[in-house]
Amino acid sequence: MLMTDFEIKEAIDREDLIINNFSEDCLEPASYDMRLGERALISHREDEINVERENSITILAGEFALLTTHESVKLSKIIAGHIGLRSYFARKGLVLLAGIQIDPTFEGILVLGAYNASSRKITIDYLDKICTIEFHRLARPVEKPHKGIEEQKKRRIPQADKDYLRSLEVESLSELSENVRRLSQNVATLTTVTYKIILPILLLILAVLSGAMIPLIIKLIELT
Repeated sequence: MLMTDFEIKEAIDREDLIINNFSEDCLEPASYDMRLGERALISHREDEINVERENSITILAGEFALLTTHESVKLSKIIAGHIGLRSYFARKGLVLLAGIQIDPTFEGILVLGAYNASSRKITIDYLDKICTIEFHRLARPVEKPHKGIEEQKKRRIPQADKDYLRSLEVESLSELSENVRRLSQNVATLTTVTYKIILPILLLILAVLSGAMIPLIIKLIELT
């Protein structure tokens, strides 16, 4: 059953649901908006980005990123979550690659995989609302608890996620555009050389050959 704002607050009071860094401003009628957290990774950078210090993060066209949430959550055995990207960023061309479900008994920050599918860079400010979570109360508690990841409990990006992101060989659209521009310049240069140098030389050679052939053709005509 999808939980309303009132039910979410009730669950928090009973500690069936814990949202650290909770903000009333992020509570929606039937969901909670998670804000951009302190840590992030982008495919073209080796170092981890301190978003809080830099105030924002910019994802270039065609780039992948790992984003963390400012809030961390802890779900009981009777609550599951459903993640969705906020429509504001979806309209800009950002695609959420994270799994859509938060399993019961999950604990920690969320690590969101994202891809900029647009042709422009996307900038997200620190503490911007980036995704929304719908909470669902289950008919009965789960028997098999979620196997947590210690790094997320400690507000860190898991090493496995870092390794995967850094293994991606991504050519951003901006880099692709630059390569196309250089190729166009090279083609233009080649065209200029062809028309101004190579073609005149070929015409000259053809003219010389034609001049040499004329006496031979006349002699053959005389012999016949």
